[in-house]
Formats: sequence, structure tokens, C-alpha cells
Amino acid sequence: MLAASRLQLLSIGLLAAINIAAAAQFSYGNCEAKDTKEKGLCIHIRDCPFLDEILNITKPTAAQRQLLGDSQCGLDNTRHSGLVQRILVCCPDSKRGTANAGAGSGTSGDSLSGDEPEPGNVLPSIGKCGILFANRILGGTKAKLYEFPWMALLKYKTKQKDEYTFNCGGALINSRYVLTAGHCLASNKLVQYGFELHSVRLGEWDTSTAPDCETELNKKQTCAPLHIDVLIEKKILHDLYIPDAIDQMHDIALLRLKDLVRFTDYVKPICLPVGDDIRNNNFVDYAMDVAGWGATEDDKPSNIKLKITVDVWNLKPCQDKYRTYQMHINGSQLCAGGKNNVDTCRGDSGGPLMVLTNVASEEVFFVAGITSYGPIPCGLPGWPGVYTRVGHYVDWVIHNLEA
Repeated sequence: MLAASRLQLLSIGLLAAINIAAAAQFSYGNCEAKDTKEKGLCIHIRDCPFLDEILNITKPTAAQRQLLGDSQCGLDNTRHSGLVQRILVCCPDSKRGTANAGAGSGTSGDSLSGDEPEPGNVLPSIGKCGILFANRILGGTKAKLYEFPWMALLKYKTKQKDEYTFNCGGALINSRYVLTAGHCLASNKLVQYGFELHSVRLGEWDTSTAPDCETELNKKQTCAPLHIDVLIEKKILHDLYIPDAIDQMHDIALLRLKDLVRFTDYVKPICLPVGDDIRNNNFVDYAMDVAGWGATEDDKPSNIKLKITVDVWNLKPCQDKYRTYQMHINGSQLCAGGKNNVDTCRGDSGGPLMVLTNVASEEVFFVAGITSYGPIPCGLPGWPGVYTRVGHYVDWVIHNLEA
């Protein structure tokens, strides 16, 4: 039996720097200075004047060299510049002049520190969106801590029990808007179970921990700032979307956030396929990434962001498959997946189908599709999932963006 929609998120993230303070420093977690036991932050050595000055001394003393060695807390491999630009050191709070800087707030409506956000009707330029920070790993694996920083969780409130759950996903496309599926805003199941969309969570990796931390190969621990929950100011459903329709055409929606979001390495937008070359691409046989926190093989939602890779189908065989259930698919949709136990699933609805494209010698992620519906059980061999083709709706998206 096939379901017309999926209402809970797929289970499918690399480390990025944490933007901590007004000084625009990037932190790789808390640390302790080896010599004084003073608490500090693991940051680039250029952002720690105390140690940077020692580094620039022509003939440092043995004690100064020892201090530099003891202070190192890792290397930033996301930078391709020289070794010095990659060195991370434990910079004591008293030496940074930012002792009172926090690592971000998890309260509703807060936004992360970072570059001054642009208005809500401005799409980020290439270089500010869709940036790849990690080596890609194929198939059903745990995403790295700062992989896919545009991933969003849609937080719902249950009217009866006054509880909160995550039932859909989405993708941040600029400082004010999240792209998601129409059925995540309007669905019979939402009404049936009393779910009311409340807010959007950004910068999340593991929903069971706060903050999120990973242990690197060098045994150093890297922690991200706390996630943020941003209230929703406006819900924009496509005019032609019909919640009860079995075909789920025009299954696309936008969420306007109450507050502007400042971008950091853990919260960044994905690129929209605005250019004709990618907007009109049918992507047949492309391998694409999907990420989320939805149901896994044990039929339970995942705490940790997971990722899979799916192949895009030619539209005709996909149409033939679904036509046996009187479901009609057209060019406004994409079909991808169909391998055993490798699929988007309940809870992944609204999440992005992502294509990696080379733009001006830089690898950039674009959102090619939005998770719409698929077979039950998920991951049924020979049955691809169906995604809303974002290129078909780029003009609609841009038309609905407000400053």
C-alpha cells in the first residue's frame, strides 16, 4: 500500500567552526589551558592575540615554544591555506577579552551571531550558500557535526498534551525563509493527531544532547553551539496544493521566520536552482544526498542527523510504477531511490534532495527536490520516493520572498 504523504522525518551531517562572540571569532569548543587550568575556547591562533604574538617572535624562548605546543587543540582542515592559518589553540578567556561570550542560546526566537544578515527577499550568492565542508560518505551513515548546515527540523505542538515533536524537515534558503513540503503545513494527519506547527530548529545534530559534540581522530572533542528554535511568522502554502490529493502535486511551502538568522558554519543556507542550466536539468542518473532525522530500520525516529545517497530515475518508469495505484506523476516532480532500506521515511518529509554541482571551480549544494511521498514500508526495492522538483517552482519561491 502506498501513502500519499510522509509525516515524520527521515533519518540521515563535519565539523565547522562555532561563531561565538561579537568579535566574530570561530570556536571549536571549550577547552582548558594546560599551564594555568584556566577555561578557554579552542580557536584559530590568529584570533588569540596572546599566542599569536608569541608565534610572531623571531626567537621565542624554550618556555614560549612549550606554551605554543601545549596550547594547540587541533587543526582546521576546512581551510586550504598554510599551516599557520589552520592551527587551533586553547585561548584562555582572560586573554581573549571575550570571557562573557556565550556559545549561543537555545531559546525560541534567538538567532546565531555571525555576519549581518541580508533582508528576507535576498537570496544568498554562490559562496554564501550550499558550501561543502566535508568529504562525502555514501549511504545510510551518520552525518558529521556540521554537515548540511541548512537542515531544519519543524517543531510541532500537540494540542491535547501540550507536548512538542519533530514531524517534518526543511531547508534554510536565506536569512528569513525555510523551504519545506506543503503537506507539512496542511495535512489530514496533522489535524487527526492534533499537531500544530510551532517553530523551526536550526543548527541541530543530535536531538538528545545539548550541546552536540564529536570526538575527533586525535581524541580532541569538538562541540557545536546550542541549536536555536525560531518562531514562525508566516506560513506560505502553494495556491494549487490540495492536501487530500493522492498525487500530491505542488507539494511545496515556505516558512517565514520571525527573526533574521545570522549565518555561521553550523547554520548556512542551501542554494536555490535559479540558473537555467540547473533549473531545467532533469538530473536522470544523478546521485543525490538526502538528510534528516526520520524513521530508521527499527521504525523509530533517529536522534542523530543521518544521510543517504539516492539515484534519480527517468520519469517514465517511475510514472509506470505509481500509475498502478492510480497516482500520476508529472514533470513538476522527481523520483529517486528505490534501493532496499535506503530511502527517505516518515519524518523526512519536507527535507531537501541535494545535488552537488561545480560552480566556478567550487563545489556547491543546490536543493533539487523536496521530500514528498513514497512507498510504505520505506526503502521498498524498486519503488523510488517522489520529490517536488524545486526548479519548477523557483519563480514561485522568489515571488513570495519579502524583505
